[in-house]
Amino acid sequence: MESFTHAYDEKIRPLMDRIDQARSLLSSNNDGIKFPTVVVVGDQSSGKSTLLEALSLVELPKGSGIVTRCPLVLRLRKANARKVYRLEDNNKKILLDETKLNILQYIEEETSKLAGNQKNVVHAPIELQVEDPQVRDLTVVDLPGIARNPIADQPKDIHEQTTDLIRKFIKQEGSVILCVFPANVDVATVESFTLAREVDPKGIRTIGVITKSDLAPNHDALAQQLLMERPDVLHLKLGFVAVRNRSTDEKLSLSEARKREKEFFSKHPIGAMVGSHCLGIDALINRLADLYADRVQDTFPKMRDEVHRKLKEVCEQLSKLPPNLETASARLAKYHELADFYVENILRVRFTSSNDGQRASMVNILHSNFKKFEGIVQHQSREFDSTNYLAKLQVAMSACFGEQLPNFLPYPVLKGLICEKLGQLW
Repeated sequence: MESFTHAYDEKIRPLMDRIDQARSLLSSNNDGIKFPTVVVVGDQSSGKSTLLEALSLVELPKGSGIVTRCPLVLRLRKANARKVYRLEDNNKKILLDETKLNILQYIEEETSKLAGNQKNVVHAPIELQVEDPQVRDLTVVDLPGIARNPIADQPKDIHEQTTDLIRKFIKQEGSVILCVFPANVDVATVESFTLAREVDPKGIRTIGVITKSDLAPNHDALAQQLLMERPDVLHLKLGFVAVRNRSTDEKLSLSEARKREKEFFSKHPIGAMVGSHCLGIDALINRLADLYADRVQDTFPKMRDEVHRKLKEVCEQLSKLPPNLETASARLAKYHELADFYVENILRVRFTSSNDGQRASMVNILHSNFKKFEGIVQHQSREFDSTNYLAKLQVAMSACFGEQLPNFLPYPVLKGLICEKLGQLW
């Protein structure tokens, strides 16, 4: 089985690399190109974070209430050595040294930077790439748990915030939806299935994950849900998988928790009732890897068509723009061309007289304004010869005697009189 898995991963790996390259070029531009992802949804405290830990081998924040307050995108890549990177918006990869940095605390700090110290949720994601020999090639998105009623300082619309964020991710056709719910909860009351049914009514891309299998009150009911043989249970084309992860207060390593899960199902009565393909985190990982690989292979033709369509739209928009003016001479020629166009098509039209008599040309308007200005100037000229103005001029000149040449109008007086008249004109 391991040799088959290795060969299968080697076949899918080139496609995954191309998906990552396309994602780095296109996803930040919000061009509408959809990439395959596994979206994990569920109620608060349903076991989502511990499930993600088992899938990614990364310690994640967990506890009661809303712990995840922004999308956490985990790109899992099988590699020879373990490395964890933070992926920035500019497609830059920053290596996180796990020997010096606590990933759990790092995620909590980054969440506080994005979402603040309140209890609200935000749409901005935290993206990590996890390379490890023990993971399969997947891209998993952890979303805030569904909160029905605000508690303490949570916003009043917390239910709407969480469900809107979930709908945003699960409506993408290329995504696989993981609906997570604990074994001691009636599946008919799980809201994540209601949300999934809105975008996937036939259940062709939804998987049910039953967590906390050790708390199942009825082993037969759990087995019937996994087998989906009776009409009175929920049916999904991709089926259900039961897991037993560590709880938030258990001091177990991830490897110890996986080993304990195998022992749990090997001794549990349900192990004899259903096949191993429905039990344990390994069964879920293999199922997800197969589905994800199919999604990746289906994505390329759709992505190619979408890119071609977007490229055609952009080329059409570019063809409507003026040519690129790369040199100074080309820009100067374009300036003269625009100036000539302005003179010929705007100024000339305004200066020429109108033939229809319905509008006044620029010449008509200027002539009318010049006639008004002529009347103002004539009125001001008569004032220059008045006795009062001459007396005012003599007083102003006498104030400057001894400072200027005789028989010359002093500069300050001239400036003051001109400015006064200009103020009266305008």
